[in-house]
Amino acid sequence: MSKSVGIDALGFALPRLVLPMQAFAEGRGMEFEKLRFGLGLEAMAVPDTDEDCVTLAAQAAWNLLSQQGIKPHEIGRIYLGTESAVDAAKPSATYVHGLLEERFAAEFGPRSLAHCDALDMTFACAGGVDALLNSADWVRAGRSRKALVIAADVAKYAPHSPGEYTQGAGAVALLVTEDPRILVLDDAVGVSVESAADFFKPRRSYDKAELAAAVGGTLEAGADHPFWATPDAVIEQFLEFPVFDGPYSNDCYVGRVREALGRYEAEAGLRAMNDWFGMCFHLPYAFQGRRMWPEIALDLYAEQGILAQVEAEAGVTEADAGGRKALAKAWSKSAAYKAYVAEKIGPGEAASMRIGNMYTASIFMGLVSALVGYADRRDLGGKRLGFLSYGSGSKSKVFSGVLRADFAAQLRGLNLKAAIVDRFEVSFAEYEALHARTTQGPLAPASQGAVLDRIETEGNLLGYRRYRWVQN
Repeated sequence: MSKSVGIDALGFALPRLVLPMQAFAEGRGMEFEKLRFGLGLEAMAVPDTDEDCVTLAAQAAWNLLSQQGIKPHEIGRIYLGTESAVDAAKPSATYVHGLLEERFAAEFGPRSLAHCDALDMTFACAGGVDALLNSADWVRAGRSRKALVIAADVAKYAPHSPGEYTQGAGAVALLVTEDPRILVLDDAVGVSVESAADFFKPRRSYDKAELAAAVGGTLEAGADHPFWATPDAVIEQFLEFPVFDGPYSNDCYVGRVREALGRYEAEAGLRAMNDWFGMCFHLPYAFQGRRMWPEIALDLYAEQGILAQVEAEAGVTEADAGGRKALAKAWSKSAAYKAYVAEKIGPGEAASMRIGNMYTASIFMGLVSALVGYADRRDLGGKRLGFLSYGSGSKSKVFSGVLRADFAAQLRGLNLKAAIVDRFEVSFAEYEALHARTTQGPLAPASQGAVLDRIETEGNLLGYRRYRWVQN
């Protein structure tokens, strides 16, 4: 019999700043109603100048560890899922490791986490799920192991791009243990991978001599500047902004999830439509899941021979609608589907509406949001929650877990509502300055938590990031 392994505790962290979507829409000359009612966007989490994926990850982790009273010797690994890494070689997880070790030092002395493995896992928005499932396998393979899994990201798009209004940031930490108190992960995992160019962040190379000429100078004139004084004949540029194709990425999302779901159902011997009481999606924007699901769900109905039920709810047959996609669109507007969304999908959307895209952390913030929404229910113990992840490039993993009867007791101290409300509201002009990195110093200095202290500017440490804790 497989060992009972899963999520024992949760923690999260959000940036201190928030931009209301109404202000964004006015600043970009867009219709707020389309963003709110079409995509579910109400506010965008915005990192301050001293916040990044490391500070968010460390804060989410410390919130969990301190709330649960976890001691450093209990943790065997810190696995971080992120696509916002601050270094191309040194894992961001090592910075988090160091910050946590610093917080533990007063009680447990120096190097209290020296035994603890640390690693980044990157596959666009699926890296956090990879970290969770890999760590669950590690816990199953040993005895009394505990893994700290963190998903942390900053979603940043080019100004005026169709991804800009979906931006967000934050981190979610999960404690993975035997006999977990929140959710027991099922063994079955459905996987689908296909190499796709739907979203990527390329390194681009530019000839040094051409760059120098373009700015009216020569290579010799700037030879002493570290920007030019590199051994290669090219300068490499890496932008945080992704190259993406929205419609194509949506198609990849649907295709990968559908394939992975089929493999999950075959391996688990379960049916998502019948055996899941709720679903957590990767949410690039709050309503992504509800908008993608009809097309996938109709395939499931057809496989079970009950497509007529959907046709009755939609008020049109597949033939009269003009095909499966057209029927899915008609069904998505029906009262029956709206009720379905309210019951099975809506609870996981609530937080995303006020935070935005958290990349790897989005699916786990969906879990936090759903659990908080379910906290008053006493009938969910033993019921199964489905997870549908997606990472561009592209991959989906579909899996599930069974809720513990007393899961709500483990949510005490999360304070999701307070965290969403207690943020410093910025203007559109302040947002633009932060986005362009022209802001000097934090707009809302931290009263506590992890912060980026400085970036080294000299010698061999040029570019190295220094972090610290701010404590009351």
